[in-house]
Amino acid sequence: MNIDTVSVEDNKEIKAIGNETIHKICSGQVILDISIAVKELIENAVDAGATIIDIYLKEYGSELIEVSDNGSGIHESNFQNLTLKHFTSKIREFNDLEQLITLGFRGEALSSLCSLSDVEITTCHSSAGRGTKLKYDTNGKIIHQEIFPRQQGTSVILKNIFSSLPVRRKQFLRNMKKELVKLCNLLYAYCLLPLGIKYLCTHMTNKGTKTKIVATDGSKIVKENIINVFGVKQLSTLIQIELIEPTVDILEEYSLSLNPGEELPFDIDCLISSALHGSGRSSSDRQFYYINNRPCEPHKLMKLVNEVYKQFNSKQYPFVYLNIKTKSCFVDVNITPDKRQIFLEKEKLLLAAVKCSLLGAFKDTPSTFQVQNLEVSKQLSAFKRESKKSIKRSQTEGDVTSTSFMERFAKKHKSDETCYSSSSQMDITFSQVQEETNLKTLVDLACNLGTEKQTHCVQDVTSLKDELDDGKIDVTLDSPSSTADRREVVLKINLQSIRDRLESLTVDGDFKAQQVKFRSLIEPKSNKDAEEELEKNISKEEFSKMIVIGQFNLGFIIAQLNNDLFIVDQHASDEKYNFEQLQLNTVIDSQTLVSPKYLELTVTGKSIIRDFENVFNKNGFYFKKERDSDDNEKFYLTKIPISNKVVFGKADVDEMIFMLQENSDCAKICRPSKIRAMFASRACRKSVMIGKALSAREMKKLLCNMGTIEHPWNCPHGRPTMRHLINLNLIM
Repeated sequence: MNIDTVSVEDNKEIKAIGNETIHKICSGQVILDISIAVKELIENAVDAGATIIDIYLKEYGSELIEVSDNGSGIHESNFQNLTLKHFTSKIREFNDLEQLITLGFRGEALSSLCSLSDVEITTCHSSAGRGTKLKYDTNGKIIHQEIFPRQQGTSVILKNIFSSLPVRRKQFLRNMKKELVKLCNLLYAYCLLPLGIKYLCTHMTNKGTKTKIVATDGSKIVKENIINVFGVKQLSTLIQIELIEPTVDILEEYSLSLNPGEELPFDIDCLISSALHGSGRSSSDRQFYYINNRPCEPHKLMKLVNEVYKQFNSKQYPFVYLNIKTKSCFVDVNITPDKRQIFLEKEKLLLAAVKCSLLGAFKDTPSTFQVQNLEVSKQLSAFKRESKKSIKRSQTEGDVTSTSFMERFAKKHKSDETCYSSSSQMDITFSQVQEETNLKTLVDLACNLGTEKQTHCVQDVTSLKDELDDGKIDVTLDSPSSTADRREVVLKINLQSIRDRLESLTVDGDFKAQQVKFRSLIEPKSNKDAEEELEKNISKEEFSKMIVIGQFNLGFIIAQLNNDLFIVDQHASDEKYNFEQLQLNTVIDSQTLVSPKYLELTVTGKSIIRDFENVFNKNGFYFKKERDSDDNEKFYLTKIPISNKVVFGKADVDEMIFMLQENSDCAKICRPSKIRAMFASRACRKSVMIGKALSAREMKKLLCNMGTIEHPWNCPHGRPTMRHLINLNLIM
């Protein structure tokens, strides 16, 4: 058969994709989840000049999402164009993006929502005397229109979102609670900025439970909005950051230069947690960044802020509100479909200015550790008091500059060259040094002796003797002690023998070294690599297949798996097994509080307590729920875990809420850090100790237990449980 004929027959004809298919494909890229859907509707309301925005969700948004506002409404002439792809009233040509003042501009959101859900819109324009209700099909065409009474503004209703994408719909239904938490975090950003907008978000379950997620007063002051959303306690931990011009050092760090008198092309409005320990948070869940009042995620700036904060408070993350104000022509927001990523002109200058501003604000924060408490003057005084004693100085390399006294003795380096023999010793008699200048000269001499020839050393000593007054001081300059006799073993090996050995390890053209799965050394700096190798190459089932070779030093088990030998810490491995058993099975006793403690919780926190109340009960925390006159649900802490030495409280509840919020799959073993520390201590005391002789059966049991551990590579205190020793192919 002719090859050309085959290629023509096999190739399929290239055709254009149908408009309906294109519409469905692109819509799935614009609206990824319900948080993006609600975000787009909120931005439309803000662009319409709304001062009140109400959001209503039914069954986590899976059945219904409604966003209502009191904006200008939609004019009747725009009813059909409203939901068509790339139809918008916000820009006319590409250059308009340089003067963009609205949050939306592409004309994709409503068209995409029509493709992914059943859309209904009720609206009343400011110039109309009555409202209208509209229903649209999946292509954004009006299928029903009727008069509908309502005040000025617009309401958009989405039913059965993602119904046209079965896989995404199933994924959404499986993770509805997570999606609601994600929506809340995104909604908080809009509650803080733009200013002057009153938000109300409520959620109704199929069981009839109604929950108020967030409610603000529409204040025109950011701090008041923070109080509305997060409470007074959060505001009390924040400090105001003023933008300052970056210093020369920071400019050089970013390879920048700033002309004298040149103004920065931007300004910032920033509130951030104080660097004092306890003012920050255990996670980065409350960090809000804006560019010209637009919520965004500038990753480089976010990383910088957290890195600077960690220099002063290494254990916590800051609350951040940061609004960058600059000209629209300096910003490109047309990067991703959700418009959360941005490109910024003169980004390095912004990073330098923000870094300098943060360092200036935190500079007076007390450091966690005090370094070099002793003053140099005290060291000098102590040295003078012992000036008659011998001064033994290690060999040094290079000249010691005339800086501080302590710096001279800090600059110690090894040298391959000595200026004297192992037995050489010089006793020099001079006048006792009274002045600090003469003392420094003497130190310089001692420091420089290691790099000069012995003849030069004698010349230096002679010149020093002439300069100093008569008196006595003994300076002993000893070389390192002679090396003790050591046992020597001669290895008969040469390059040819290594080549022969490598050739003998070749099987069918494949080098056996390829079978070596473990290459990390047994040392602290290689712990991470070693754990990754073990995680990758050893399954839980293989622990029971390991052969016990024996016990080493009454503390370690030597085990073999195939051609690999492993060393197992008998105490650390048993401790990790006991720890995880305590994690899984222990129910903490609790004590009732005489006066229940009121918990200031976000809606996300309340939702997590409702959904995982059994997890909190297992840890000894119990709650009481009440509703106030405004139908707001309030939570009170009624019982806390009981312990002889550890005191539990609200902070532990917050920690568990964060853990469950980040990963609801950890609910089975979710424990606050104080309880984990308590379990770790119990597990340690309960486990096999170092120094105990074990039988083969006991060692095999420890290995089999490791196969049941979720994370078997480290004990609760961080000690390695197991490491690879050697592959037998390399020595046999």
